[in-house]
Amino acid sequence: MNYKIEYISTFYSDVQSVVGFLTEYPSKAARIFAKIDKSISSLEEMPKMHPVYMDVPAFRFIVVEDYLVFYKFIQARGIVEVHRLLHGRMDIPEHMQE
Repeated sequence: MNYKIEYISTFYSDVQSVVGFLTEYPSKAARIFAKIDKSISSLEEMPKMHPVYMDVPAFRFIVVEDYLVFYKFIQARGIVEVHRLLHGRMDIPEHMQE
């Protein structure tokens, strides 16, 4: 079964922040976003393949270089909600409470 990917507004805000940070490194930004896109696309078929985020067990996460993509798999609705894109050095628990 293929699951539908839905993006939550906080993800778009996070993407804008990352783009702003990486404007001086366009090739790095292109590489990272290509990997993020590929990883998120893989969730359509295998949403349980990534680990549960233990601080907030409703979320799973994908590691892409220095970044973490947080998502919820809602099997009953057949969707994967992509919520956050955070740098690994951020205070992740604090940002996940927003």
